[in-house]
Amino acid sequence: MKFTLKAGIALAALTSAAAMAGSANAADLGGDRGGSIKDGGYMAPMPEIFRGASGPCYVRADVGYGWADAPTLAWPVNNDTIFVDEYGKETYRTSTFVTDKVSNTSRESGAFGEVGLGCGASLGMPGRGIRGEVMFGFHGDSKVEGEPGNYQINYVRDPLHAPIPATPPLTPNTPVIDDPLHTSVQSYTMMFNVYKDLGQFGRLTPYVGAGIGAAYHQVDETYFTGNYNLVNKIEGHDDLSFAWSLMAGVGYQISDRAIIDIGYRYLDMGSAETGRVDSAGFVNPKVKIDDLSEHEIKIGLRYAFGGGNDCCAQQYAPLK
Repeated sequence: MKFTLKAGIALAALTSAAAMAGSANAADLGGDRGGSIKDGGYMAPMPEIFRGASGPCYVRADVGYGWADAPTLAWPVNNDTIFVDEYGKETYRTSTFVTDKVSNTSRESGAFGEVGLGCGASLGMPGRGIRGEVMFGFHGDSKVEGEPGNYQINYVRDPLHAPIPATPPLTPNTPVIDDPLHTSVQSYTMMFNVYKDLGQFGRLTPYVGAGIGAAYHQVDETYFTGNYNLVNKIEGHDDLSFAWSLMAGVGYQISDRAIIDIGYRYLDMGSAETGRVDSAGFVNPKVKIDDLSEHEIKIGLRYAFGGGNDCCAQQYAPLK
């Protein structure tokens, strides 16, 4: 009985000693594990977190406001001379060309929006690289107005059908009055742009650029006011035209992938024209609208994607 008790006490003491020895050996571990308890306490290093570098491409979206230039309009005006007989009935008529110039033209300014995709040597972020983009834009309904040449109808007695002394009254000649025209244009653009980033200055990167592309115009019907001889409306028409632009601006880096872009653009969207048939079925000359250009200020966001690692997953550096 005494032997059994002593053996149990000895076994318990041996077990406690072995456990203390193991703890002491673990506490003395040093080197690249952060030192021993005797050196001031052990602290395991925190894992390092990093993300992959930005890829070569980015998406972007812009909004802005464009101050429209006065367009160049053309609509030929021919004054009519109507010959009538002794009863005031038309026998024949002639037309005399007056002008096709439209004066006092204007186009309404307005907002626009664009979205697109770009890639470049500067990896979509600030630097000194060349970037290329394809952008799709929408310019809302813009009123277009102008004053064409004055249209007039002149009534003349036909000498072959108005024997003397028959003198029935003639239809009075229409007075020469203004007849301003009104229409509107809505435009969609697809532009291929090239930019040169001029270097990074802190978070700012200035750039210059140029673009070419196409503009798809939807011209609304055209109507006239102020002249009771022009009461019909000329039908609208859709047109595709060449477009080009010049840009300058600055990018402000707000993260490793995102840049706020503030810039200026001069955009020339080419030309458009109306149809020819009016609301009464008569055929008319087309109203031609040229120099659909504007000066724009815009702000947008460029966001780079891709790169060597998953852009959205966190990566951990291994423990040494």
